[in-house]
Amino acid sequence: MVRVVVRPLGPWQMILGGETMDIEFSGRNLRDLLETLDKKSLGMLKKEVLDEEGALNPGFRIYVNGVSCDDRCLDIQISDGDNIMLFSVIDGG
Repeated sequence: MVRVVVRPLGPWQMILGGETMDIEFSGRNLRDLLETLDKKSLGMLKKEVLDEEGALNPGFRIYVNGVSCDDRCLDIQISDGDNIMLFSVIDGG
């Protein structure tokens, strides 16, 4: 089991149930964490975060320990105590 701190921003706070959450999950990587969070969001998160091919949607951002992720880091190992920030990108002006 891995325990991480998840900080969703914007509407994801309400959807996932908090500003800062300690999440314990069985898995090793960011993709496994997203599966766990998707269950908390009743299937909403994965639809927004991943495209049809399972790659990171360009309209969504994930930071791990302050470093921006792209699809290559969905399979990187995350460790106890890592900080994960999730948010949707807002377009317009």
